[in-house]
Amino acid sequence: MKYSALSLALLVALGVAGCSSQQATTLPAGVKLVAVNPQQDDRISLPYKKYQLENGLTVIIHEDDSDPLVHVDVTYHVGSAREELGKSGFAHFFEHMMFQGSDNVGAEMHFKYVTEAGGTLNGTTNSDRTNYFQTVPVNQLEKMLWLESDRMGYFLDSVTQEKFDIQLSTVKNERGQRVDNQPYGRYFEQLQGALYPYGHPYSWPVIGHMDDLNRATMPDLKQFFLRWYGPNNATLTIGGAVKAEEILPMVQKYFGTIPAGPAVEKMAKAPAKLDADRYVSMEDNVHLPLISMTFPTVYAGHPDEAPLNILADILGNGNNSLLYQSLVRPQIAVNASAGHRCMELACTFSLSALPHPASGKNLADIEQLLRQNLQQVAERGVKLDDLAPAKTRVEACSIFGLQSVAGKVSQLAYNEIFFGEPDRIASLLASYEAVTAEDVMRVYRQYVQNSPAVISSVVPRGKTELIAAADNFTAQKFDPANATTAEPLPMRYAAHTFDRKVVPQAGANP
Repeated sequence: MKYSALSLALLVALGVAGCSSQQATTLPAGVKLVAVNPQQDDRISLPYKKYQLENGLTVIIHEDDSDPLVHVDVTYHVGSAREELGKSGFAHFFEHMMFQGSDNVGAEMHFKYVTEAGGTLNGTTNSDRTNYFQTVPVNQLEKMLWLESDRMGYFLDSVTQEKFDIQLSTVKNERGQRVDNQPYGRYFEQLQGALYPYGHPYSWPVIGHMDDLNRATMPDLKQFFLRWYGPNNATLTIGGAVKAEEILPMVQKYFGTIPAGPAVEKMAKAPAKLDADRYVSMEDNVHLPLISMTFPTVYAGHPDEAPLNILADILGNGNNSLLYQSLVRPQIAVNASAGHRCMELACTFSLSALPHPASGKNLADIEQLLRQNLQQVAERGVKLDDLAPAKTRVEACSIFGLQSVAGKVSQLAYNEIFFGEPDRIASLLASYEAVTAEDVMRVYRQYVQNSPAVISSVVPRGKTELIAAADNFTAQKFDPANATTAEPLPMRYAAHTFDRKVVPQAGANP
């Protein structure tokens, strides 16, 4: 199933601030109630209870007895943006390493315990965060808390050179399959390098540069863990057929003795800035050339995010969009799209197209047609008939994201990590409902119309005559001679208050 750029933006941006309240139930020692957000009768909402342990771990519990399941998510506020120059790919590398066992969980046993319990699991890494999650029958919750807490607090001593070498090789192979040998695979990496200044947290790829991976060492990896993977930089979100008061003692038992890591400061918002168009190109093993135009805009959560998403929807979503009508329908392009991609520190507005082989158009021709579409926005304006479908898709997308416990938990976790407000659904929907045609035109003029962009061309090997224009920008490369080293962080050891080698047994069948 495919979603519009607006829908994708909503799936990752959904989330109303919880209101604090007193709770009569006595909490376990070391657990503090932060907020309670009850179900709202007059608007869509995600009820939750938010707590914090003494070590800084944020705990969000969503009670939902629609199915006898529980979804457990641990999100660390660390992605590739927290890496250093010359050490790219560490956050993604850790996603692999964290499944290789810990002090009390054998190598690959995390998979075995979850699947034998009838559950599913995975982990993902992006520029801004890393998360690990599993969905299991609710009577397996304690085992999941044991697994997640063991790799948070009892991980580093289990890392061996052999495990390191195997997973480093796996990551390199993954890069080869998904980037270097994938059609258009290196396009986004080149775009990032051209869009963001040297050293910007988004100027390198999440999977890492191969040269950086080749230089990676086990001591470097351990220091990265010690810096970023403490409980004070994590959020544990539990959703399903649970009661907060009943499971908090388990949470405190397994996570409460893990020591906090170094303090983590928020990163400054850093949208890209261009003073002129930048043209970059590459040859690749592709049949059809590709062109994109990428404009810097704002950052996730900025008031202009909503009207920019709607502008992208009007330009590139569906058969009635401007790009489809002007490029795809007349068979000038086999595909044309628009999108507004938002991350924690920066967002980008982009147009892209693949010329139809029979059109006889090169990428310079397609660039002009894309610019004509942008000019058409200025000439025709934005109509009420443009806004209504876009807003309807927003509402539909918000409901879709709440169909499963996993979807609810992921939204709560995302919004807590980046905004400190687990439930932002109602406020976000209101922000889109409030968007006017004038708002859309305002952001179009401010961020897109006559604004500089990165124009990227990807052409078949030996077909450089198809590029939009000669390259006028080359990204600076990292020189290992300029590498810096920080003062090593000391190891942290969690206290043992029970025998963690004993695997928790399943509770009564639900």
